[in-house]
Amino acid sequence: MIVNIHKIFKLNSINYNREELINFANNNIESQNSNSLILSEFILEIFNNASFILCKTSGSTGKPKSIKLEKKSLVNSTYMTRDYFNLTPGKSAISFLPLSFIAGKMMLIRAMVLGLDLHLFNPTSNPSKFIDKNYFFSAMTPMQASNSINKLKYINTLILGGGYVSKKLKLKILSKKNKYFETYGMTETATHIAIKKVSKEYALNNNFSVLKGVSISANKNNCLVIEAPHISVNKLITNDIVKITSQGEFILLGRIDNIINSGGLKLIPEEIEEKLTHSISERFIISSVDSELLGAKVVLIIESKRYKLQQDVFKYLSKFETPKKIYFIDRFVYTKTNKIDRLKTTKFIN
Repeated sequence: MIVNIHKIFKLNSINYNREELINFANNNIESQNSNSLILSEFILEIFNNASFILCKTSGSTGKPKSIKLEKKSLVNSTYMTRDYFNLTPGKSAISFLPLSFIAGKMMLIRAMVLGLDLHLFNPTSNPSKFIDKNYFFSAMTPMQASNSINKLKYINTLILGGGYVSKKLKLKILSKKNKYFETYGMTETATHIAIKKVSKEYALNNNFSVLKGVSISANKNNCLVIEAPHISVNKLITNDIVKITSQGEFILLGRIDNIINSGGLKLIPEEIEEKLTHSISERFIISSVDSELLGAKVVLIIESKRYKLQQDVFKYLSKFETPKKIYFIDRFVYTKTNKIDRLKTTKFIN
């Protein structure tokens, strides 16, 4: 499939057509700068004769792997995003997402196909110093948004993906913006297939709504099953535990990979974390370590120097959910997309 470039597409304020963009990539393919090299390689991959691109998964739930994504699926995904967010030609966008992964790749593809004016910066966990004027559209990770709270007012339409957004972060964002959007998706779906609008009026809304052309169900393990024929001919069975609330809407509860089986009880770490989000200001996770008595026991890992927690920090937890031990760690282990690697972080404390 040929990916067509819109005639008013701009990259860093420069207008490019297909030939000019290929020349740009060829001229930078030998660059010693890794980000320039990744950008050039991706541009050339978009315009080669293959019907697909190769894309790496993030590695947040296992070893990263490469999968094939059809170029027509990427374009179809772009149109879904366009229709939902009204991304018309000439609108500005800004991105700090790595082009090695699908979220960053899709920001460039959206700009090319839809004719956006994309300002592309090197990946960073703290993009605040680069946001100095108004932009219509941006996609960020929760960490990037958290580190840029005072600059989010410059972004008209902000989407967050790639990680859990705590209640505390929601409220911090809404103190600067009237609304933003959380997204649900993965590499296999060519980025998001469901959106959650978060506003001051609906700050605690937990329902994701699927985009047009997507249908969902849950399997016997309560894991989400996605059907999106315009993106993939196959059903996608995820490891995400959900509650289907209505046709086309679901609440994300956690991942089946993370479930803790403690004394025969199955506990979802993400649900426990949600109950603790107002009690612990530092970044933290709920995990487990081996226990001769319980099989696995719940532990709390905090990214901080050691300090004494308030006595009532666990008041909203049942006795089964209450951590049996608390660990402090200088820094979690993170994936290349700035997601916490729960497994490696937990191994680090053992």
